[in-house]
Amino acid sequence: MQADHAALAAEMARNIVNPNFPAMDAEIIQAISVHDDGWKQVDNPVASSANTQRRPLSFFEEAPADIFRAWQGSIACAIQIAPIAGILVSEHFCRIARDFSRAPNTAPEISQVLTTFVEREVAQQEELREQQSHTADEIRVLVDVLQFFDLLSLYACCGSPENVEFPQKIKRTMFRLRRESDTCKLEPHLFSQPSRFSFKAHKHPASAVEPVSDISILLF
Repeated sequence: MQADHAALAAEMARNIVNPNFPAMDAEIIQAISVHDDGWKQVDNPVASSANTQRRPLSFFEEAPADIFRAWQGSIACAIQIAPIAGILVSEHFCRIARDFSRAPNTAPEISQVLTTFVEREVAQQEELREQQSHTADEIRVLVDVLQFFDLLSLYACCGSPENVEFPQKIKRTMFRLRRESDTCKLEPHLFSQPSRFSFKAHKHPASAVEPVSDISILLF
């Protein structure tokens, strides 16, 4: 589920020792942890309006109404933690919305809805900025950090065997990942020693005997 992958992203962020990353206090780690919590009301196949086949859906298959409901729910969860958490999660989805609104295959009516979403979130972010002490540059870097761990966690969960380079630059440093079976080698290293992380996997079709299991991956 989306919320399971977000929890994994936060656990990874909590354990890094790389000097290129800014210091992250509990509010930042919690923001990463809940950045997809709004999907809990959508990720259930019964709850999704687009899922008539009751099967796991790709994010790209979700109905626009469900996507916005998930985004807004995630932002609301983050705001409850702290203003800075709300800003980071809001801007995370604003970046996604901006990219989709500019994509050539996005329908004009969807593009307009995405643009309206961004405008409303930017106004809310301005209100939240006055309630916290991080500068605009610090916030930009922290959103990069959230999105880096978002992608790292998604990569770990998807089981891809491909070697990848992450698009985010943290202090002008690019990070690459090389996959070897269930082991992922990051360059530069993020952790002081090889670290094993686990995440929840839900059976499909659902199994009454073992509905949820743990899958683990080794990162170093």
